[in-house]
Amino acid sequence: MLTRFWRQRKQTALFYSLGRRQFLSQKVPDPKHVFTDPSNNEVLDSKHFFTPPTKGNLIEEGEAIAKSIETSIKNQRRRRGKQISSAFAAALFATIFGYTLGYKVLYLHEPSFIPAYPVPKTRNFSEDELKHINVNDIKHLAEYRLLEKLSMHPMIKEQYGVPLHKSQGISLESRQFSIWRQDADPCIAGVLIVPIDSPKDEHTWHSIPSLCRWRITNRSINFRSLVDQVLGRVGIDSSDLVQIIKPEKDCGDLKYGRPPHHSDDPRTVHICFLGEMMLGSDDLLVFRGTYHIDLKLQQVDLLRKENDKLVRYVLYHETKE
Repeated sequence: MLTRFWRQRKQTALFYSLGRRQFLSQKVPDPKHVFTDPSNNEVLDSKHFFTPPTKGNLIEEGEAIAKSIETSIKNQRRRRGKQISSAFAAALFATIFGYTLGYKVLYLHEPSFIPAYPVPKTRNFSEDELKHINVNDIKHLAEYRLLEKLSMHPMIKEQYGVPLHKSQGISLESRQFSIWRQDADPCIAGVLIVPIDSPKDEHTWHSIPSLCRWRITNRSINFRSLVDQVLGRVGIDSSDLVQIIKPEKDCGDLKYGRPPHHSDDPRTVHICFLGEMMLGSDDLLVFRGTYHIDLKLQQVDLLRKENDKLVRYVLYHETKE
């Protein structure tokens, strides 16, 4: 009886031990997923909710992100450049107009010039400038100098005779005559501002009520006067240096003078002219020169037909005189 009891007890202990080992060898289930399998709970990307992500889509997304970053950086740099440029322009505008308009014109009651852009040295005269020039006097003086040169030319004496006449009793006159200007120094166009109570002149002015008057004009840059100012501080004149470097140079040359027909203009201006004169029925004289204090002929050409061909004769040239 006792032996049987011990046998049953050993069998029970053996079954308990085997059951316990089997229980421990099994994975303990997660209490959060008692009724569900966590292996099936996949977290989907919101960008690909309806379409599965592929390798191509990932590459396009990366390029799009890089491009958007690059665009944002460029826009930021552009905005920063515009801000710097605007600040610089505002500071420059305030400085220029504050000094020229506020200090020189309104406070000191002096004219002020604001440079804008360079202009060519050779250009046509404006209407205001033509008011100071007597074109007819220049034309008559050029014709007189032309006839003077022609009367001393051997070819003209031999073939046309002297004195020269268009016909019997009728003197030669220019058929066409045009003038333009040539400044001796570089010029800059800009705005000239004067006080509102400054004396009026023949120029056309625009006014800002109760402040000032202004107009567009040109100013020359005289480098010689700038050099004279610098050398004058040490007691030296530019003409002294010219005499040392080039003794044969005449420092009293007319190019440093100011023509009487521009007595109110501080610029050194040369008037260039071009004219045509009929010497015969088929003979044409073309002459050109400059007028500054005095008139100078630079070249005289004779154009005529010979054997149905147009022939040009250079009757006078300034460098070949």
